[in-house]
Amino acid sequence: MEIRQHLSIDGQVALALCSAFALRTGDPHPLRLYEWNQLARQIHNSSWKRPGALQGRSAIDLALELSLPVRHAERITRLLDRSAQLTCQLDRLSSQGIWVVSRMDECYPARLRRVLKQQAQVVLFGAGEIGLLNSPGLAVVGSRNIDEAGAGFAKEVGRKAAAAGLTVISGGARGTDRIAMDGAIQAGGIAIGALAETLEGTLRKHDVQQLVNEGQLVLLTPQIPAAGFSVGAAMTRNKMIYALAEAAVVVSSEFNTGGTWAGAIEALKGNWCPVFARDGASVPKGNCELLKLGTAPLPEEALKATEDLGSWIRLHARSKPADPDLFYGLDGDRN
Repeated sequence: MEIRQHLSIDGQVALALCSAFALRTGDPHPLRLYEWNQLARQIHNSSWKRPGALQGRSAIDLALELSLPVRHAERITRLLDRSAQLTCQLDRLSSQGIWVVSRMDECYPARLRRVLKQQAQVVLFGAGEIGLLNSPGLAVVGSRNIDEAGAGFAKEVGRKAAAAGLTVISGGARGTDRIAMDGAIQAGGIAIGALAETLEGTLRKHDVQQLVNEGQLVLLTPQIPAAGFSVGAAMTRNKMIYALAEAAVVVSSEFNTGGTWAGAIEALKGNWCPVFARDGASVPKGNCELLKLGTAPLPEEALKATEDLGSWIRLHARSKPADPDLFYGLDGDRN
């Protein structure tokens, strides 16, 4: 696979400026998301129009054309001045079957760009058939430590999603994520794993590599492929899971704590997609509270009874945005 088939000239500039990938000792810190968004607007409003036009420019050229402080222009030129290192490291990724795509590239997931807009990560790394990221999908999220009832529910959601032609989108973590993804794969379906942990390490697992090669699994991450778990990556990953999906199902959530709770609250507030929560006698308190905050119920009995989960989801989805006042005072509130 030629890894640069997904990465345009504009994308190469975005990679150099916004990612710690191939960063050398002494290089400046990459641009943060808000810094890139501001720079992209300045480029668009200039005579250059496209990020690719920054290549080969001096700091003085950047400062004059884009009305940048000289120090910031110098930071940009230093980040761009590592093409040899980037080329070498991109070749190394390509040998592992890992691709790179930027928000400016045609292959960037369309729904992710449309739903998150300027919150969408500028650069993504991944493995597998990139076109599958645009397939109709159902996000399935939940706790790592899950009881038997929750595990059975997650497995059944994965299986019935596959039967309905929906790709299961989850985080690839132990517990709910893997159970739902396994349910879909075992039923002959497709799963997308949005990772907050090392992509390179995950791909070294033989079973994972086989599923990627066979077209049943796509992996992607907002961080460089060698990086391990981080809270920041997990928060970004949560956004991606919901934004890639047509709907989401929360299998099990703690109340007012943990990544599952925080991700669901953010998705509800952002109205990224319709969110459902498992409903039944054995569900944890977090699920009950999410139902009060605007998630639609997916009763355990309804999941067992339905033959077409996709149609059931579309019929019962709540499209009205959640009332912001409902979230006042919650730890998950980021306003």
